[in-house]
Amino acid sequence: MVRGTLFLGAVKGWDWGVINAGSLVCQRIAAGSAVLSVAKEGGQQVSRLARGESTKRSRMTAEALTGVLRERGVEYLAGAESEELWLILGGSELRKRYAQETPFLMQVRDLNGELVAGYRTLNVLGITPSRRGVLYHRLFSTQEEDFDSESRETQQALQVVSEALGPLKQRRRITWILDSGFDDVAVWRTIWEQEEHVLCRLKHQERLVEFPEAEGQWVAGNIREAQQGLKRLATAQTEMVVRRGRQTRAKGQPVPVAIRAGGGYA
Repeated sequence: MVRGTLFLGAVKGWDWGVINAGSLVCQRIAAGSAVLSVAKEGGQQVSRLARGESTKRSRMTAEALTGVLRERGVEYLAGAESEELWLILGGSELRKRYAQETPFLMQVRDLNGELVAGYRTLNVLGITPSRRGVLYHRLFSTQEEDFDSESRETQQALQVVSEALGPLKQRRRITWILDSGFDDVAVWRTIWEQEEHVLCRLKHQERLVEFPEAEGQWVAGNIREAQQGLKRLATAQTEMVVRRGRQTRAKGQPVPVAIRAGGGYA
């Protein structure tokens, strides 16, 4: 009985000693901080932080941060002396090949085309001849509980950016520049309804359109047929990692581009 009481007393004494020593260490840490040294109960603030018991949480979220970037981007682009504003919408994949515990991981493609764990992102960059601004960034996963669809993610990006640029539309011609992944009538319709222009690399060459013949008469047909009547206006050249002709592997090489145009497609 005596030994048990002695043991219990020793344990309690050791426990309180550790707590008191911890408090002293936290006070010393606070004393070395320019902010905490003048704060009320700085040592307790350090102690709560170390134990994860702080009742104060940061209000910073991804949406709030990107909202600030968008606000600053619009403000910066508004200062450019240009009648044109180009919006480049693009998707990319954030790869987490070795991640296991990160929430809502989905399958994405790596640079070799293999499936790995990761996320998808949507980004919008505003460009004038002299300025650049980040207007949208969204990281998402199809595994999230409230995920709707990738089409809905695209629509949200178009609408959020357009709303943010509302004050600029009176003095800027706004054109969206899209890759072939956004060759979608629903995407184009949203842009047109927002009274904006669209330039898109086509994926669906079989898309039906109306186009004028040489005599000026309008006829119905697909994109391939319409291209035959386009006039060559200019040529350009860029460098891309592609596979051309009989090449077995893609590599960085010059890629010529012919720029053609025609009137009034519907």
